[in-house]
Amino acid sequence: MEIKLDSLISFDKIRVDADSVFEMVEKNGKVVLLKDNQPVYIILKYGANMVNYEQESNMETPKYTLQEAMKIVLLEAEEHTMHAAALADEISNRGLYRQKNGGKVQYNQIRARCGHYPELFEALPGNIIKLKKFEKSPGEGGLQE
Repeated sequence: MEIKLDSLISFDKIRVDADSVFEMVEKNGKVVLLKDNQPVYIILKYGANMVNYEQESNMETPKYTLQEAMKIVLLEAEEHTMHAAALADEISNRGLYRQKNGGKVQYNQIRARCGHYPELFEALPGNIIKLKKFEKSPGEGGLQE
């Protein structure tokens, strides 16, 4: 089942602002309610061309921590560096990590995570994030920790 990122809604939001949740259903055809960063309910707009959603309901939830997601993206980046905002966008676009409320990771979270893992990441001037720990593995072209 293909789910747009803006269709991921915190479970608590339906309690607080049900109208906006149903507006999202109208706009996207469906929303996924997340609780503890896990999908728990799908709200679908009924239509004549309904797809069999039971067969498609095996939506994958990202299993990476933010620092793991950062490392995955930075390993593939040129010179293993990216602007924090671009890194946040790429992590979200690939579906590698979401906030507990289902929202997209923010660039300031990326910067903060650098401070928690100084052995892995370096925050350079201009909000540039660099992966510090990597080396070519002997006999292989890939990068490893």
